[in-house]
Amino acid sequence: MTNFRLKTIAFCAILSIGGFNACQFAALGQDLPPGWGRTGKPSSQPGGPRFAPTAEDIDRPPQVPNPDPRPIRGACLTKDQLSFRALVRNNKTERTVSDYPTLFFYLPQTEAESAEFTLLDPSGKQIYQQTLAVKNLSGVIAVSIPANSNVPALEAGKSYTWNFTLICNPTDRAGDLLAIGKVERVNLSADIRSQLEQADAREKIFIYAKNGIWLDALSNLAAARRTFPTNEAIQADWESLLGSVKLSEIAKEPIVQIQPQP
Repeated sequence: MTNFRLKTIAFCAILSIGGFNACQFAALGQDLPPGWGRTGKPSSQPGGPRFAPTAEDIDRPPQVPNPDPRPIRGACLTKDQLSFRALVRNNKTERTVSDYPTLFFYLPQTEAESAEFTLLDPSGKQIYQQTLAVKNLSGVIAVSIPANSNVPALEAGKSYTWNFTLICNPTDRAGDLLAIGKVERVNLSADIRSQLEQADAREKIFIYAKNGIWLDALSNLAAARRTFPTNEAIQADWESLLGSVKLSEIAKEPIVQIQPQP
């Protein structure tokens, strides 16, 4: 077994995201998931995926700001770095079809050794908290809400608040960098479910994106990019999707692994 496949399988043990499970392809030894060509031109949808907000999303007032936390007192970033931030749109509630979704964040190189993710239910009660080791990490990271009996599944139609805190100094939390956002699980229409059942891995990303389901479009494409990091067609799709929500500056950054702290 090659080192590449060993690394992929190790990653899969930590994270399986969206409807596309990268582990399946590693185990089968497939060169690429269905929908992407081996050397360039995709074999399914032309062009790259682009996010399209729903009419409800356009009419809905801003929910919560996604701060762009530039260095402030005690912060552990430098002026020349890209900012720490979530891979979401500003002031919008992001949709998912998952009971236990995955969120993504960009971490520049910092002095921070740990970060903290929390999830609050619609009443403001904390239902999940995880401390993450981020020492010497730089890139896009994925944080999955675990599907277990200790964490209640997201209920459809309800809005949950997440917080991701980069802890610059554990003895003085005044310099923490914070990103805040909201996530809502939605039920798919029968038509969209039918489309997904007939779609290949790449087509599913387009279906989620054009129907305003950002987190599932992102997580499915992230799984493909993490498993096949040198494929130009997957990278082009990644850049297209992030560019459609004004995240182009992050599109070239690698996806890196994180480990929960014991």
